[in-house]
Amino acid sequence: MEISAGMVRDLRDKTGAGIMECKAALAEAGGDLAKAIEVLRKRGLKTAEKKAGRTAADGLVAVWIAPRGDAGALLEVNCETDFVARTEQFTALTRSLVTLVGADAAAANVDGLLRRAMNGKPVADVIKDAIASLGENIVVRRATRLALPQDTRGLVTSYLHGGGKIGVLVEVRCKSDGVAKGEGLAQLAKDLALQVCSAEPAHVTRDQVPAAVLEKEREILRAQPDVQGKPAAIQDKIIQGRLEKFFMERCLADQLFIRDPEGKQKVRDLLKAAEKTLGEPVSVAGFARFRLGEGIEKRAED
Repeated sequence: MEISAGMVRDLRDKTGAGIMECKAALAEAGGDLAKAIEVLRKRGLKTAEKKAGRTAADGLVAVWIAPRGDAGALLEVNCETDFVARTEQFTALTRSLVTLVGADAAAANVDGLLRRAMNGKPVADVIKDAIASLGENIVVRRATRLALPQDTRGLVTSYLHGGGKIGVLVEVRCKSDGVAKGEGLAQLAKDLALQVCSAEPAHVTRDQVPAAVLEKEREILRAQPDVQGKPAAIQDKIIQGRLEKFFMERCLADQLFIRDPEGKQKVRDLLKAAEKTLGEPVSVAGFARFRLGEGIEKRAED
């Protein structure tokens, strides 16, 4: 039978597949729209299987904040090229997925998210459909969620840098509703999010650094040429001094505040000043930072 432009358009609206793919599927299905959708789904599964081994190092990092500011989500979705990452279909998919992560704590990891439903089908199938439509491998790489515990006052805020290249969540806590909803805490949270984005801390405070990590750092410092050969007591003093630099690099509270014009104020000093201004204790409960593609090695054959 003749495949009309209207039939092709209807199939494209429902599947997002290309014009020629839709026309071929309709021809195979004898013009039956439902069967044509099934044809495209089957082809999409095969396409997804073929593309699954290809490296996806581009894409987007997306953030979501609850309307009340008591929860936030962070998500990285990868594709193969910046061209696909900038398409409306890919950006819309990423926005929808990060909203799912934010709305449900059970979706705050990749496995949980892929089992959730979106548009009446599992997210894993939605991803396969997008692979077939966009022609590139697409991977939901990582997801996380920060939320204030029940009856806890505070704020979760986000920062997105470079149009989706780096995303940050920060959770700050206080004691009263007035401070939680005020501009002072919001500005503090914003400053902290910028700090996490720029300075890349791994922990909030030094007591959160795992003992094994510290021991490994001590081993590295002890093996340095200018430390070896010195008396043990001198070695210990040198190592402790250099560990302070390690803490300043890795721990948020010990870092120099990036917005201090004199370069002397540490983040813990910023928090103390905020407590004095706001009239009550404030603290950083946690943070998360995703940089697009970090740790992914692109293979030469891709």
